[in-house]
Amino acid sequence: MSRRTVAIVPHTHWDREWYSPFQDFRMRLVKLLDTLLPMLEADLSYARFLLDGQTMVLDDYLEIRPEAEAALTRLAASGRLAVGPWMVLMDEFMVSGETMVRDLQLGMARGAQFGGAMQVGYLPDMFGHVAQMPQLLKLAGLEHAVVWRGVPLAITQTAFWWEAPDGSRVRAEYLYGSYSNGRDLPDDAKRLVGRARDYEAELGSVRIGDLLLMNGTDHQMPQPWLGRVVAEANQIQDEYEFVVTSLPEYLPTQPVDGLATWRGELRSGARANVLMGVASNRVDIHRACALAERSIEKRAEPLSALFRAPAAYPHALLGLAWRLLVANSAHDSSCACSSDEVVDQVAVRYAEARQLGDGLTRDAVGDLAASVDAPAGTTLVVNPTAHARGGLIEVSIPGHGPAHVVTDDGRQLPAQVLAERGGLAFSDVIIGSKVRWVLDLMRGVEFAGNNVATATIEPAGDDVYDVSLHLASPGETLSDLGDLREEMLKLGDGGATLRVKAYRPPSRRLLFDAGTVAGFGWTTVRAVEGEGPSGRVHAAGTAMNNEHLDIDIDPVRGTYSLTTRDGVSVSGLGRLVDGGDGGDTYNYSPPTVDVEISDPESVAVTVLEAGPVRARVAIDAMYHWPKHAHGDGRLCTSRSDELVAVAVRTTLELRPDEHFLRVRTELDNQCDDHRLRAHFPLAAPVRGSDAECAFTVVQRGLDAEGGELEFGLPTFVSRRFVDASDGAVGLAVLHDGLLEYEIVGDGTELALTLLRAVGYLSRSEPSLRPNPAGPIDAVRGAQMHGPNVCDYAVLPHRGDWRTAGLYAEADTFLVPLERARVSAVSSRSVPGSGVALEVEGAEVSAVARDAGGLVVRLFRSAPDAGTVFVTYAGLPARGWVTDLRGAPLESFEGSIEMRPWEIVTLRLK
Repeated sequence: MSRRTVAIVPHTHWDREWYSPFQDFRMRLVKLLDTLLPMLEADLSYARFLLDGQTMVLDDYLEIRPEAEAALTRLAASGRLAVGPWMVLMDEFMVSGETMVRDLQLGMARGAQFGGAMQVGYLPDMFGHVAQMPQLLKLAGLEHAVVWRGVPLAITQTAFWWEAPDGSRVRAEYLYGSYSNGRDLPDDAKRLVGRARDYEAELGSVRIGDLLLMNGTDHQMPQPWLGRVVAEANQIQDEYEFVVTSLPEYLPTQPVDGLATWRGELRSGARANVLMGVASNRVDIHRACALAERSIEKRAEPLSALFRAPAAYPHALLGLAWRLLVANSAHDSSCACSSDEVVDQVAVRYAEARQLGDGLTRDAVGDLAASVDAPAGTTLVVNPTAHARGGLIEVSIPGHGPAHVVTDDGRQLPAQVLAERGGLAFSDVIIGSKVRWVLDLMRGVEFAGNNVATATIEPAGDDVYDVSLHLASPGETLSDLGDLREEMLKLGDGGATLRVKAYRPPSRRLLFDAGTVAGFGWTTVRAVEGEGPSGRVHAAGTAMNNEHLDIDIDPVRGTYSLTTRDGVSVSGLGRLVDGGDGGDTYNYSPPTVDVEISDPESVAVTVLEAGPVRARVAIDAMYHWPKHAHGDGRLCTSRSDELVAVAVRTTLELRPDEHFLRVRTELDNQCDDHRLRAHFPLAAPVRGSDAECAFTVVQRGLDAEGGELEFGLPTFVSRRFVDASDGAVGLAVLHDGLLEYEIVGDGTELALTLLRAVGYLSRSEPSLRPNPAGPIDAVRGAQMHGPNVCDYAVLPHRGDWRTAGLYAEADTFLVPLERARVSAVSSRSVPGSGVALEVEGAEVSAVARDAGGLVVRLFRSAPDAGTVFVTYAGLPARGWVTDLRGAPLESFEGSIEMRPWEIVTLRLK
């Protein structure tokens, strides 16, 4: 009988930051690689080492040991050190699909510099897997995935075919027992053979093919005796053939016939917990992630690619922003299940990425404004998304009284004056030589940073002079202040008294409806005096309406009802339910004895803006919630009797031509150990939900598969929207970083988690998870004390999510129109309105530039195949379909055929 192979893959699982900050773990990484590299070069029997499938650990090390690059390259190129294919091991549900693409691209590119990235989709510790991951791996040329968490009970062997919604598939190796199933192998040949027998018996009928032992775990140092013990074990018995190998060598030799097929996401907690509560812990981090990703991928990058000259494209700055986003996508970082210090550092990286995105967006829109053929003072409005849509723009214009706007083709649009200002802006009396401090505010044509139109100085009595500065309106001729400064200095040194006053010209903050702006298009408008057309948005008392929605607010309960013009009606929306949370940053778990509070003690309704282009109504509700819960690092027993008064403001907002109601919930949280959710009764009972995730919409039922290690709580994740429909009518919630939802009440309500406040990184025995998921460390920041702001929108509709057009609606809700002022120095080479790029039949995930030209990534958001038309600069687009590595696959001109849910990358000529 031939010997059964036992494949041993030495590795370490490396969390760059987690319960300790990055620099602490980096010092440990330096020690590990300082030990590993000489050992690999000196001991050929220690044949392979897997560096956790991520290249960023190489860069972390080389910053400290740059002299080690040659050794790393030599070992990686020879196959002895496996690197990549990822830059970091991300969490697939906490970040966007485009972030995962960039993670894979950056990892493979960096791996190539070391002789080649590992050709395996290594996914050892992600908290579940998105449905489109097999397609992403295939597009990167990878045929194999390696997974642990999320594999359902329906998969009964250690390998299966994993299929994406488009039909592409990879062979998935299931790490039975985790990525640590071969940790701490003994320094004894007989015991190693016994370990193999025990593992084979544990697998039983689950095993298909050879035995795979992953020799490592979190931050584990290599076991230097491994090669020697393997050789000795092979000499003393004929039952097993032990081999130190790598995943790229092992996986292609394993069986492919007769494997079961699993289609879609892997979210089961049956055999390993998926820690679904990370979607609702520290919601400030999830909001910061959404804001930063949107700033880069939905605004800065497409606008820079389409509206800046190729030579001015900010490759370096966008590259830095993407590296910040990808670094933060690491699962312990994006999941915010880390120490307070680590979470603070994650927040800084998200802020830096957003700052880069916001600045690059301003530059791109400014470049277009400098070229557009429109009079000085005109407002340029740009749509950075692929869908034609409207939006509100706020500008400051001179004068006072009513105003409206006119488009470049003569259409009049309504506007709303938000505020007027003008008059005295600065006043002081200066005696003698102290005049110098005022002179320090005067530079060229500026006073205190404001342009000056006119400036005068006049005698006002015995050695007293009045200095009058009139600040300029936009476009007004400016005055140089040089002569005035000299005269003021002379008078001051002579002991005169100067009365200095600066007057601001009258101006208005004007909010206007920009009308419909084409996808990836622009238009120009100008403000004109006088009343414009009547608005389409109104609020009075407890009622609001626009063209599509009627809203009625319950002044007693603080909830609201929505009725669409085509007859869909839902009521009791926005009911806030606060309950105890005895869990941790990984899992929600109710206290042993819980108390839920849903009725406010008082409600006040106030109209903040009545229209005509924006209506806002505030619902101020007062609650008393338990101050904390009773418990410790083990579990939580009950909520306290001590109550805290909590004021919650819910602001409802309607805009023209929007099919959804915008909602903002604000509170100053001073309570511990609780979960706050907003509940939305549905138009009809449903049997599940449809949630947007990476490059697809996932259908889920009302239940979730759990196991002994984790209760199957159906609190699911969505990226930007979730819809609950029976096919005839439905209710969607669009959200900004509020990732967790649940369909409750036997399919009659949707609950959106607004806040989950907990005090431990991990508890040891919370009620819904009987074991710790990490260190039992107190984390005060996870209690979410202080101001909390949640933004979302509610959209009732006919039909399903496709009928409701939720991809376009999410763009309208989340991605603002951009604006810039056209100056007098415009080159006037671009028409006042136009379209840069048109895509029909697919969603656009990315528009960017690389050395080869314009790159456009699409995905077909439909369960059927179809033709997708692409127009660039007014002409049918031509170029190549490429893989994620940039290699051309086929040419196209004007259109391409796409499979259902297919992801396609185009390089346009």
